[in-house]
Amino acid sequence: MVHVGVDLHKRVSQIAVLTADGELTQHRLPNDLAQLQSFFAQLPTPSPIAIEASGTWWWLVDLLERLGHQPVLSHPKETKAIASARLKNDKVDARRLALLLRGDLLPTVWIPPAALREARELIRHRVSLVWLRTQVKNRLQAMLARRNLQPTRAKRWMTVRGQQELQALALSPVPATIREDCVALLRVLDTQVRRLDLELQSRWGDDPRVQRLLTIPGIGPFIAIVLVLELGDIHRFPTAKHLASYIGLTPRVRASADRVRSGHISKEGNRLLRWVLVAAATQAARRPGPLRAWFRAVQHRKGKKIARVALARRLAEIVYHVWKQELDSFVVLRHGVVRG
Repeated sequence: MVHVGVDLHKRVSQIAVLTADGELTQHRLPNDLAQLQSFFAQLPTPSPIAIEASGTWWWLVDLLERLGHQPVLSHPKETKAIASARLKNDKVDARRLALLLRGDLLPTVWIPPAALREARELIRHRVSLVWLRTQVKNRLQAMLARRNLQPTRAKRWMTVRGQQELQALALSPVPATIREDCVALLRVLDTQVRRLDLELQSRWGDDPRVQRLLTIPGIGPFIAIVLVLELGDIHRFPTAKHLASYIGLTPRVRASADRVRSGHISKEGNRLLRWVLVAAATQAARRPGPLRAWFRAVQHRKGKKIARVALARRLAEIVYHVWKQELDSFVVLRHGVVRG
């Protein structure tokens, strides 16, 4: 069987082809669909082809799947840890991928289906607009704070009354220009976010997985949709602990001899999932029930920040069991699968 390693760049690809008898050949091709399709069509199908996960792998995976090959995405950080080399160039990287793939030593990541990748792109676009909106609000409020301007009819500038007072505020030409630009940007971003929320709700709001996740305290429609789209297939996680580790909510462990020390959370993995679960934990901690009682007990011992992250991990475990067992959250908590 032929094993192939591809060091993918923006404009060119370095391809290492390892034959069954161990002969290695190197090829450098431009990222032209016609040339690459002609090259990979000559390989026996299905050939396993390793690609390092980066921001530009989508199109190559689609091409390889159309040709009947088996694309494999490597985990960049773990691959580097296994096969680091003092000499590093495109040929060495492609060769390393092919050799690790041949030896079944290549750390891999899951390749979502094309439709799911498109859906994820939409949800991440919505999140990026929300973060951009927050930046604009912070910039506007910082400009006002530098002039020691505080709202008198509201607690914050971004409330309805605060914005009315902001519009009536007498400012010199430069801050007035900044105010008008920021307010105009916020109107546009608010409209776009609302439109995307309606589209996401219409596409995935009635999904049975989303409906079950809505029974979990602190999880609303948007967070439920994010969880469904970002996790994709819950069955790729053997246990709830694997899911929490994927999200980056498990502690780093330092062990030597008989001493084991747990540190801060790893923050590895999916940043967006970690963000929405911490946001959900903030809401769950305010709602009466077993989760709030557990949160307050941890808060008393460890402090509010640690308790919030611990509750986020607890929510990740609940998400796992609710989704995998197709149960409502109150059933999961009542059966004691996850402590509440």
